[in-house]
Amino acid sequence: MKRKILIGSNNLGKVEEYRALLGSSFEPVPLKYFNLELDVEESGKSYSENAIIKLNALKDKCPFELITDDSGLEVLSLNNEPGLFSARYSGKNASDKRNIIKLLKNLEGIQNRSAKFVCSIAYFNPNSEDGIISSFGECSGKILKTTLGKKGFGYDPIFYVEELGKTFAELSGDQKNMISHRYYAVRDLLRRINI
Repeated sequence: MKRKILIGSNNLGKVEEYRALLGSSFEPVPLKYFNLELDVEESGKSYSENAIIKLNALKDKCPFELITDDSGLEVLSLNNEPGLFSARYSGKNASDKRNIIKLLKNLEGIQNRSAKFVCSIAYFNPNSEDGIISSFGECSGKILKTTLGKKGFGYDPIFYVEELGKTFAELSGDQKNMISHRYYAVRDLLRRINI
């Protein structure tokens, strides 16, 4: 029987990614299952700290296992921007489209477009004495000068994976889930909790 696990994210696309990534062991549950919404200030100085801030905001409201994550896009020639600010890169009313426009503008005239997606997961099981467990994953690629593909979310349309010859937004869900930063972070987590 699958174990219920709360996915601590308002992003339903992310919940569906976890449904595929966690495989046969877990049944991912969205925040709306408990009529919850995640609204915290991500004031951490690392992806791991932000994931733990989110987890601490939810762990007393959930009777079963829970994961939260923080992820971002790091562009080498921009001193790893947007990094921790990936989701709100273009300001207060940030959207995927505005974030992409700002990033492409900041990369104008720059030859080195190497980048990586990074993900840190925080996991908590209220029935275990292990406390919070953190895991980490990353995926390397480069930033294109224009968008390609309609799938995914965030920076997926400009994040190009050279070995596949496609952007994240051109990949099927199954293809993306075999190489993404979240895939590697989940794989690391499952190893840490012995699944």
